[in-house]
Amino acid sequence: MTLRVLFVLYCIEAGLFFFLAPWTRFWTFNPILTVTPAIAAWTQNSYARGFVSGVGVVHLLVGLREVFGILRHRRTPVDVPRSE
Repeated sequence: MTLRVLFVLYCIEAGLFFFLAPWTRFWTFNPILTVTPAIAAWTQNSYARGFVSGVGVVHLLVGLREVFGILRHRRTPVDVPRSE
């Protein structure tokens, strides 16, 4: 159970980061992403930014799916055999 919760936290955190980061100043003025002109051109491309945001959306969807799976698992009653 703890591993699933950690996985959910990872997915939501990574999803938010990948979804938002390409559209912030962190992405635009990052010295690592502007080392060479080729990398800088690629990272400034709107399609590349959209791709990274799409990866973030996938992470968010997987995290939400896991959350609903955890909640569904907690709501299902456990059948306890009756001893008569």
